[in-house]
Amino acid sequence: MLLFDNDCVALNVKVENSKDVIFLLSGLLEKKGAVSAKYGEAAHKREQSFPTGLPTKPFYIAFPHADCEEVHQSALAVATLAEPVIFKSMEDPDIELPAHIVILLANGSPDEQVKVLRQLAMIFGEPQKLTELRDHKTISDLVAWMRKELKLETNQ
Repeated sequence: MLLFDNDCVALNVKVENSKDVIFLLSGLLEKKGAVSAKYGEAAHKREQSFPTGLPTKPFYIAFPHADCEEVHQSALAVATLAEPVIFKSMEDPDIELPAHIVILLANGSPDEQVKVLRQLAMIFGEPQKLTELRDHKTISDLVAWMRKELKLETNQ
């Protein structure tokens, strides 16, 4: 089961760069016991070689992640940013994208990762849904909305 609750969200945060937001989100998942202390560094390192910035509309997002070794429980962490930070484009690493939302994935298996990415792609492809995600004013509202959109069980 995918861990995603109020403790996995940073709302309207100000960070300096992509590394800071990756480590912020990884720290949230580490506190929940979902990932090891090495997950943030692993996700940041992977981001350097395989960028995850997406040129979505009406604004850009990124979904950094790392391989399974550092994952204890599959989880998701989300940050909406007060000011965007630069992530390189997944499609063309020479292009810098100012991301407004960052979703850190921590999946225990490649099969599960594909499933979660497929569910997230449904949100990424709809500008209205991305705007709804960004505009939530409370963490609990954002979590409830994401759980509904991703069809996650509600008993967490």
